[in-house]
Amino acid sequence: MCSNNQNTLIMEYVRYCLRLLCSIVFTVSLTQDLQAQNSSENDYGSWILLYGNTKIHEEWSVPVVGIVRHHHMLDKYGFFFFRTGATYKLSKASTITGGFALLNSNSYLGPDDVKNTNQLWLYAEYNLNTLYHTQKISHRFRVENRRLINVDDPKVNNRVRYRLQYLKPIYKDIYFKAFNELFLNIKGETFNQNRVFIGFGQQLTPKIKVDIGYFNRKFKKSNEDMIRLSLSFNIDLTKNDLALKTY
Repeated sequence: MCSNNQNTLIMEYVRYCLRLLCSIVFTVSLTQDLQAQNSSENDYGSWILLYGNTKIHEEWSVPVVGIVRHHHMLDKYGFFFFRTGATYKLSKASTITGGFALLNSNSYLGPDDVKNTNQLWLYAEYNLNTLYHTQKISHRFRVENRRLINVDDPKVNNRVRYRLQYLKPIYKDIYFKAFNELFLNIKGETFNQNRVFIGFGQQLTPKIKVDIGYFNRKFKKSNEDMIRLSLSFNIDLTKNDLALKTY
């Protein structure tokens, strides 16, 4: 049987989770109401993200990212995105990564007019993590070369991205997470888009964590509100025979 102290801790944890859930629902509802005052067509979309890192050497790892975007909550397909590459560990706090990505997307030109396109991306990025007590601040700089494929006119776009991310534990394995990411075109009109995320997450196991929150993409002439749900994982192959080894 559980002791009184254990029961008290369990009740505190349940109450905390309920307050956390209510806060998320309230924030999303408030934002949606405010946005609806300016647009009668406003509707929350969904951004489902699965990403992870597989360590194959003391300095080398393989990142994998998969994203499914819907214009409405889990409805009206927007795009599917897959990215991978190779990451090299420069220090305990910094890494560089290079690789490619594939994107399949739908453009809705009319009620019965849907255009499907595919893109190939090449990218390089630098990550820097800084710890202040339990708070983690991350910087990510990325350069991307994007082009349409399987078309007669393969348009090319080059852009740079900078993301500033903040993460702070708030209760045991529960954490607060927020980031802002600015996209700039190298050629043509400078501003491409800006992304903002505010939410909460939980470290489910030492290797797996999940977070959920409000996600916004701001373009010059449009604005997208979404609920972003992500699951991340880490795999370490350096402890078995599949890992690359230095002799």
